[in-house]
Amino acid sequence: MKNFVLRITVVLIVFTLITSCKDYTTQSREKAGYIISGTIKGLDQGFVKMTDYGNREKVTVIDSTQIVNGAFEFTGKVDFPDMVNLSIDGKISRFFLENSHITLDIDWSEVQASNWQFNSKVSGSKSHNQYAAIEAQAQAILEDPKYKPLDEIGKLYAQAKKTKSAEDLEKAESLQKELMPLSKEQKDRYIKAKIDFVKNNPGSPIAVHVLGYQYTEGRMTKDELKEYYNLFTGNARETVFFKHHITKVYKDNFENLGIGNTAPDFTLNTVEGNELALSKVNAKYKLVDFWASWCIPCRTSFPHLKELRKQYKKDGFEIVGIGTADVEEQWRKAIEEDETPWIHVFDAAEGRAYGPVAKSYGVPHLPTTFLIDNNNTILLRNPTKDELDTKLKGLFGH
Repeated sequence: MKNFVLRITVVLIVFTLITSCKDYTTQSREKAGYIISGTIKGLDQGFVKMTDYGNREKVTVIDSTQIVNGAFEFTGKVDFPDMVNLSIDGKISRFFLENSHITLDIDWSEVQASNWQFNSKVSGSKSHNQYAAIEAQAQAILEDPKYKPLDEIGKLYAQAKKTKSAEDLEKAESLQKELMPLSKEQKDRYIKAKIDFVKNNPGSPIAVHVLGYQYTEGRMTKDELKEYYNLFTGNARETVFFKHHITKVYKDNFENLGIGNTAPDFTLNTVEGNELALSKVNAKYKLVDFWASWCIPCRTSFPHLKELRKQYKKDGFEIVGIGTADVEEQWRKAIEEDETPWIHVFDAAEGRAYGPVAKSYGVPHLPTTFLIDNNNTILLRNPTKDELDTKLKGLFGH
């Protein structure tokens, strides 16, 4: 009996030591930093970079290394978890970097030449697992069989575009109107799944990325933009995405280019090839409209803008259309097709990127519009149709 008790005691001591060593090893690794072990099936040699995610103006390289015999490794230390990009041959994959031993398994044979992304199987990052779980929960809402009828809307619009038939377009628009309540329900549920996590975890860097580009003025009201900017605390506010995207959206709306701020002056070439400065446009009130030939909502708004210009031009209202993120030939063709009679200037940039003027205005999406007075003071930023109508009626008295 004594021997049995002794053996049990020894086993327990050994188990305790092993467990303690395991905990100590984990804690030591987290103190020491991260180890990233990557394997790439189908790509023996190459170059891999790890960069930050969330700063569109300047990408910062965290580390880089060679791929040798289909494997690579990074080591380092971070102050808190954050999302990063893994870049190989111009293509990227994202994961949450934290102080742990993270493994990345990649099958390069599955990567499509035309795709800018590739998949990585991520193991060892608790932050990544949590983020993936929230995203899967939200995605499951979109894939709920209840919303299957919504797929038919896209098919009908594609058919209408192909046939150029007014009847087909009418069918698509009719079904979209009929299914609007179902579409709204799906969207509301999807957003709520994310927002609930964000509100319950305001200090989590993961929550910043769960919110993601939902934090955009086209998707949130002004009150919501203020609420969610001020909601985040601690390390969440230190993430690259918070510092560069969320902070930029907030400051553009409420500090730099919001109502009451001065719109930047600029000089661009008109469609006729003449230089034009915004400050030289002779009008009491100007609607600065950033648009592109490929932007359907932009061009859909033009018939109403024609009506407003016709109604108020004699009172001192003018529209300045700024073509950006576009090809100049296509921009010119769209102006002719739409017969838009206002001032048009082109904000040139390479590769259909936003031009320098669009960047100076912090354009978040197209269309983006600003109503300004003759001192370039911003009166409205991205107003709705009704907001613009009401404002102009108040300004001109009819």
